[in-house]
Amino acid sequence: SGRAMGEERLVWRTRYSTEAAKAKTSGGASWHARFWVGNLEGGGTGNFTLLVQPHWAPVGARRFRRLVEEHFFDDARFFRVVPGFAAQFVIPGDPDRAAQWQFRTISDDVVRVSNKRGRVSFAASGPDTRTTQIFVNLGDNRPLDMEGAMGGFAPFAEVVEGMEVVDALYRGYGDGPPVGAGPSQQRILRSGNAYLNRDFPRLSFVATVGFDGGDAVGLAAREEDLSGVLGRLWLPLAVAGPLLLCALVAMARVFGEVRRRCAEEEPPRRARAPAPQTLGHQPLE
Repeated sequence: SGRAMGEERLVWRTRYSTEAAKAKTSGGASWHARFWVGNLEGGGTGNFTLLVQPHWAPVGARRFRRLVEEHFFDDARFFRVVPGFAAQFVIPGDPDRAAQWQFRTISDDVVRVSNKRGRVSFAASGPDTRTTQIFVNLGDNRPLDMEGAMGGFAPFAEVVEGMEVVDALYRGYGDGPPVGAGPSQQRILRSGNAYLNRDFPRLSFVATVGFDGGDAVGLAAREEDLSGVLGRLWLPLAVAGPLLLCALVAMARVFGEVRRRCAEEEPPRRARAPAPQTLGHQPLE
């Protein structure tokens, strides 16, 4: 029931908040997120816990934190589950919300750890195209560390509890087109959960997500927004900076030339007689 889930979340947050306070890393404090999942293989519910490691992939970890805080995962389907490969999810069930986030991309992280079983990375379609979709590695996927021109998929978290629940995600629909007959990502973006509920009703879904470290709520969004503003200003500044420097150099040259000409045209001043040298109050003769 909802009340039982709420009590479980409170106990869980109290436990993990203490642990996370001790888990400091060079990229910030690690923290936990617990996913409550429904419609597992064979029915039933369960949960799994991620340990987020910001020093692995700081940009991705920050985006994930923002999505968790904004309840972005609630009611999202695991629309692509390929045994031995990956479980992919997080296209919002509301098409309007999906459209709002479709082009809110983040820059790539350096791949610091491998895509081993249980680790979590953002999906992408090219360089600097990560938005909201993430996947849990269901096997050791080392080729994803250096996948083509994308430079690899950077893990930012790993499953530390409940991997058996991840393994129980419904996988009967297989991969999406053109490889398989599973859900189409483009149709999910256009029609959301209405399309999935009609054509793929057995998909597992996220009921809700809990997380520890509540004292920093909102920080990820503020930092990401500021980073986005600076990113948008970088190109104009990169173009305008050299032009402004050239203009300042030209103005300095003009000013120097004007001073030189004024000095040449100024009439010579009459020499003044030197004042007598003195010692005390008496002039020296």
